[in-house]
Amino acid sequence: MRRFSIYILVFMCFMNAQESWNTNIFDYTWNKSSRKMVFREPIIFSPFEIKAGYFHYGGSDYLDNFSLTPQSLGIHPVILDSTHANYQGLSRGKHRKGVFVELDLLKTNILLKIIPQNIFDIQFGIGYRMSHMLSHPRLPEDLIYTDPNENWQLYNFFPKIHDFNFNTTLNWQLNEKFIPYIYHSIGLSKISLYKTEADNKYLLGDAISETFAIGLKKIIKDNSKKYNLYYGFELKNIRTTTISLDDPYNFSPIIGFDMRGVNLNVTFGVIFGGKRTIGDEAFSSLLENDFKSAIPAFEEYIKKYPKDGRVKKAKKMLAFCNKQLPYQNYKEATKYLDKNNISIAIDYLNDAYLNADDSLRNEITVTKENLAKDIIDDIDSNLDKMSIRNCEKKLETIISLAPQLTDSINRIKGELFFKKATLLHESKLLNDALKYYNLALSHDKKLSKLIEKRLGVLVTEILENSYKYKQADEFILAIESLKIVLQIDETLFSKLNPTIQILEAQLQELQDQKTRQVIHEIINENKSKNKLEKNKLIIGMTKDKVINYISMPDSIEFIDSSFESFEIWIYNEKNKKLFFKNEKLYHIQKIEDNK
Repeated sequence: MRRFSIYILVFMCFMNAQESWNTNIFDYTWNKSSRKMVFREPIIFSPFEIKAGYFHYGGSDYLDNFSLTPQSLGIHPVILDSTHANYQGLSRGKHRKGVFVELDLLKTNILLKIIPQNIFDIQFGIGYRMSHMLSHPRLPEDLIYTDPNENWQLYNFFPKIHDFNFNTTLNWQLNEKFIPYIYHSIGLSKISLYKTEADNKYLLGDAISETFAIGLKKIIKDNSKKYNLYYGFELKNIRTTTISLDDPYNFSPIIGFDMRGVNLNVTFGVIFGGKRTIGDEAFSSLLENDFKSAIPAFEEYIKKYPKDGRVKKAKKMLAFCNKQLPYQNYKEATKYLDKNNISIAIDYLNDAYLNADDSLRNEITVTKENLAKDIIDDIDSNLDKMSIRNCEKKLETIISLAPQLTDSINRIKGELFFKKATLLHESKLLNDALKYYNLALSHDKKLSKLIEKRLGVLVTEILENSYKYKQADEFILAIESLKIVLQIDETLFSKLNPTIQILEAQLQELQDQKTRQVIHEIINENKSKNKLEKNKLIIGMTKDKVINYISMPDSIEFIDSSFESFEIWIYNEKNKKLFFKNEKLYHIQKIEDNK
């Protein structure tokens, strides 16, 4: 068997046409590492996201000299009137640092209703940001505009900005842990540039704020909940440009404010969606060529997410799996053949055959036939050593593998039935032995000479039994034995038929005698009672009526022949034997009459 299995494996290597979703090792590596979330749930909703961080700012040349820790910056973001060339005393880097807190709310992926897809998650939301400067230097003393009614020197330069924005986030989720994203917001700002120690603000105005950011979210995974928490980091570019400033005391040279800056933020929030689905599990199985596991997973994904943008892709992969599954089952069959586990191998071969293409079906048929021939060779070599039950199992296997091998199957059946007949014959179960001799001959005519000799011996033994039955007045058994002999050898009809007729006449006389005796006994019993019983034990009664009349027997014996079926009910206390033929009372006999 092992020799055949190795042959199958070699044959498969050259002939098997199984394909893999991965075209090469690089394709496999990319899919395995970077495409774990192909069928993920889109990020549908983020109820809130909190951001906080550090920033510093400058003017129009800010990005030209960008540094995360600048000591000296370029142009100041304030815009002065024509009487002031610059704003002295506010150009040092330490005066341009600040912190901020930001809150984004109700970020929703509304485009899913229009374009169902999970490649990018585009969320729209609203937000609020407060920017607070870390230093508030005093105003320069060389200001030209003075108002005797206002002590402007009490004010410090202390910008404070409140932004109200509409924001857009573009997420691209690579795996279950990290989500890189791009962020944009635009909105209106309320701004104040001056402030006193008493928290009196001055130079208030309106502005437009716009930001661009890139960031990375780290998912805090929790499969038990419908949502996930996350934290992350973000690098944001900001610009705030005033559209109006109110200078009621007319002492400030600032007529505008155009701030550019960069934020380094820490983020925390909640998302709904963004989790792996059963489709991702199916894809993982597909990459490992485990089509049997991938098929039900893809089917469940298609059923659960019928409108998902990846459904077409899933259907394509499902079709590929269905096409390749027969090849996978065929491979599994060869593995079990190599382990000599025939029954499981056959199951895989049968599964592979169901949906296989013509080429693979031919291959499976050849494999089954060769396996069946191996089993036939094994039976031929070891029939004498095998138990009948083991041989029957192997024969069933052969029939399931290659029913077209009718000649070999019939030959083995004939040998098996002959072996059974021989064992029954040796055990003196002559009727059963005859049955299996006939079955053996019906399947293999080549056994006719051998069976003919055995039947000759069988006839002699049955005749001997018939004589013993006659001596014991068991006429029924004697007659049936003779009829069996005639069934074997019709040429004995002229010799045995007169004997059968004599025995049948004796049996009939004995039956009539016993019947009269029983009737007489019944009459006497009824006389001893004051009323007649409705049921009487008479020839022709059914078994149920007999049981109602005299109860169940103490024991039952069975006699089966090719002609009729007999049962003998034995009542020890009543000293009776009741003979039933074809389910009806045929003969009544006292037990002592048989001694």
